[in-house]
Amino acid sequence: MKFTCTQQNFLQGLNIAEKIIGKNFVLPILQNILITCKQNKGYIKLSSTDLEMGVEVIIPARIEEEGGVTVPAKLISSFVRSLPDEKINFSEKNKKVLIQCRNYKSNIKGQDAREFPIIPHNQDTDTFSMNSRDFISGIAPVIGSASLLDIKPEISGVFVQFREDDVCFVATDSFRLAEKRIKNNGKSTYLKKIIIPKRACDVLMRVFQDTNDTINIQASNNQITIKNSPEGGLSPKIKFVSKIIDGEYPNYEQIIPTSFKILVKVPKEELIRHIKTAGIFSNKIHEVSLRVNAKDQVLEISSQDAEYGDHYSTIPCEIQGDDEKTILNFQYLLDGIHNLSSDDILLKMNKSVMPILISSSKNDGFKYIVMPIKI
Repeated sequence: MKFTCTQQNFLQGLNIAEKIIGKNFVLPILQNILITCKQNKGYIKLSSTDLEMGVEVIIPARIEEEGGVTVPAKLISSFVRSLPDEKINFSEKNKKVLIQCRNYKSNIKGQDAREFPIIPHNQDTDTFSMNSRDFISGIAPVIGSASLLDIKPEISGVFVQFREDDVCFVATDSFRLAEKRIKNNGKSTYLKKIIIPKRACDVLMRVFQDTNDTINIQASNNQITIKNSPEGGLSPKIKFVSKIIDGEYPNYEQIIPTSFKILVKVPKEELIRHIKTAGIFSNKIHEVSLRVNAKDQVLEISSQDAEYGDHYSTIPCEIQGDDEKTILNFQYLLDGIHNLSSDDILLKMNKSVMPILISSSKNDGFKYIVMPIKI
């Protein structure tokens, strides 16, 4: 095996491939990256997997001899990162890797490529295409609401619905729920529902974070495959594969109220500042009280802790409806507000024991539901 490529391209590929790698003491080879190349192809392929997910990255190179070898990911990426931005000569013989760049030369002990697990290929030919940044912007605001527990596997990931007019991303942990809708460019016939594991969502966001390409999505009963189509060669070719969660996602729409008796329009940054301040005085279950004062057109925010003291503040705002009071987890509240894009936000309420809906004053496709704390 022998090839030449630039340090910048090689490092970019390694940085992407190693995002999937974690500690694995049962199968140490999973801490390696598989490097393969074929004669007359003009590229090398870097592969990594943890058996739940897999990544393949293709970068341009001049191939002299085809072959394959696996090398420790952390070692090779650290070494290549320290090299100057020049051509790298890579050669392998009997699982011994020689890397040379200007006056740098290192030998790395590799392992047989045949010992590396095979990354599965999706057999489904039905494909949905969208921009990589749109896909990430759908996952990013909802992923924090996914459950961290495996008691209910269905809600430990992000629910993605490919619909005729939009793609809908949903996550919940039963205490709060986030929904983000991304409009399609025209009508779509790709109508599927899948649940992507939370960790897989974390990884795919980091894998595609520096791209602005069209991605092609294929989803089967147990696997999702995402490939990008780089324009002008500005991004490396990437294929991301992950198992998906088998199960039926809860009918979350039934908990979202269809009408509200109280509407509060409040400046976003002002509300964040007041909630953070009240959070300093909240108790162990992070409760903060919101009281709608329709007569004075203010939102009253208070908190108290038996050991430290109490806090009270008001925010002038626009209120439609009657007075009401609700008690919420201030951290859950902040998580939702931070993902809103407008300067002003809307708080929609009914009775104190019912969910509160938070959205932007402009329609950005994001909704956030928080359940009140029952005292």
